[in-house]
Amino acid sequence: MARNSSARLSTVLKGRKSRQVHSAKSSPSGIAAPTLSRATYSEPGSSRSEAAYQGLLKILISGELRPNDVIMERRIAEQLQVSRTPLREAIRRLEGEKLITRQNAGTLVVSPMSTADFLNILNVRRLLEGEAVRKAASRISFDELHRIRQQMVAVQRGIQSAGTDPNSLGRQLHELIAEAASNPVLLSIIENLGKRTRLFMRVPERRSQVIDEHLAVIDALLLRDGEAARVAMEQHIDHLRVYILDKLSTL
Repeated sequence: MARNSSARLSTVLKGRKSRQVHSAKSSPSGIAAPTLSRATYSEPGSSRSEAAYQGLLKILISGELRPNDVIMERRIAEQLQVSRTPLREAIRRLEGEKLITRQNAGTLVVSPMSTADFLNILNVRRLLEGEAVRKAASRISFDELHRIRQQMVAVQRGIQSAGTDPNSLGRQLHELIAEAASNPVLLSIIENLGKRTRLFMRVPERRSQVIDEHLAVIDALLLRDGEAARVAMEQHIDHLRVYILDKLSTL
């Protein structure tokens, strides 16, 4: 039942993106390994383990690997151009964040998520991020809010330029708010739940609505209105929940 629920959720959130697999190679367990585009994710100044972590996280969030796909260490290490040691450190970190799961036989897979799990995460995010944005209202950087707002408006107007990826802008806003709340524990939890949400959530048809919802949060923050910002944030997460439930009802 959990497997079926996870599969349905993946269908809703990932859309109809086809899965590519190697025709000639498979894992030791006989499970075909997905084809991964070769890319270098290392960043200057990053430690090797941090570079491996960021690189693997990008692979997961991009959808190159899907829930229940096997993590092939050798191929991932070649793609990221890192050695196995920092990659294993990155994998352990992602296991701790529940983005990767080690099965009984020791096989590493991208963590599956049931519909109930996803909705529970949204419920927790609603509570925590509503409180975080209320606390952040009195101290958040206006310069950063104006920058993000300007770039979101550019996306709405169809202006393509550096820094106008809507997914990245939304993530920056949520992280800026969590940091401004000045609670390290709250920041850590919100960041983790945000990663788990992005791992399974791909709803490009809501892009315009999401931008409007984010702008409502920003405008309340620019007025230093913590209560209005809290309401706007809670409505943003509520709308996502309703969207997911509506999509599931049509399957």
